[in-house]
Amino acid sequence: MRVAIVVPRYGVDVLGGAESQARGFAEVALKRGWEVEVWTTCARSHYTWENVYPEGATKVNGVTVRRFPVMWSDRNKWAELEVKLVQQGFLSPTETYTWLDSAPHSPSLYVHIARHRTNFDVIVALPYVMPLIHYAVWSAPHNVVLWPCLHDEPYAYLEATRLLLESVWGVMFNSPEEAEFALRRLKIHPHSWAVLGEGVSISPDPTPVSHSGLSGNFVLYVGRLEEGKNLQLLYEFMQRYGERRGGIRLVVVGGGPVKPPSNQFFLYLGFVSEEQKAYLYSNALVLCQPSLRESFSLTIMESWMAGRPVLVHEDCPVTREHVRRSKGGLWFRTYEEFAEALDWFRENPDLAARMGENGRRYVLANYTWEAVLDRFERLIGQWRGKQ
Repeated sequence: MRVAIVVPRYGVDVLGGAESQARGFAEVALKRGWEVEVWTTCARSHYTWENVYPEGATKVNGVTVRRFPVMWSDRNKWAELEVKLVQQGFLSPTETYTWLDSAPHSPSLYVHIARHRTNFDVIVALPYVMPLIHYAVWSAPHNVVLWPCLHDEPYAYLEATRLLLESVWGVMFNSPEEAEFALRRLKIHPHSWAVLGEGVSISPDPTPVSHSGLSGNFVLYVGRLEEGKNLQLLYEFMQRYGERRGGIRLVVVGGGPVKPPSNQFFLYLGFVSEEQKAYLYSNALVLCQPSLRESFSLTIMESWMAGRPVLVHEDCPVTREHVRRSKGGLWFRTYEEFAEALDWFRENPDLAARMGENGRRYVLANYTWEAVLDRFERLIGQWRGKQ
């Protein structure tokens, strides 16, 4: 099979769920013997969109990656509308298309997609939320399968999002809850759709992280440190719990503006290697994922692959239902529920380990990359048969 993957940023040093998803798919597809190319930009940061990587073709872990420069139409206008959308929750149709037009774009990428779309069996594009992906899809909508990574946020309700999901050849969702949100809540009608899931790689051999703050029990958070991840709530609850119970801290891994407080109840490690991350997963009391807006949550799956339970927010349907189906953790809404959950994990280590093993079996049964690519190959064949 010949597959091109379009993603705004790509690289081993690029952090983000959709970006990790694209890289995992590409690398496993290559090992399967598929012809795979990634079409992306020269940007590394989704804050600045500065062109950091050199333009042109290169290899990343064996995968051919073609990079194209980013250009701005009106950086200030885009930032103004971004803030308005997040704070107000909506934009008028005129504002929506101004937001799309003024965003960081890559015209040379769009030209490449239009010229080479027929050289591949399918073009996979992700995630929906970036205007660059909207323009990329419109360069070859009938050749594109969109992997949107959709969740309940202001961007999902824009008219442009509906047009995007209804214009492509097919839409692949990460979870049944994501599909339910798109089809029932937003009432979007794709030409074809399926729940594909996301792949989880086998954890590398752990490399110990030497730090005095890792002695004793610790709760782990891994991911982007952004407002949309509900981290302020986690920091507040962890501070209260530490002051009242003691003997525990939150270890934070990742990058972004919403860093934890600088006190005894928090340890910020920034970026760590995959081997060090595997060590942190396997030695944590529990991974906490407080986000309300997830379409899958790779970090939950990685924690389960390391045999450790998870604690998620009750108001995120995707993560809550992963936990319910797997019996791999607990969920909370209030501080009291958060504290009771941590008490339970601390007092019941054997049962907590059993939850982690439940989660591991759930991932192996549903979300290995081999299983995901098998499903992908089948559904592409089914959709091609409809044409």
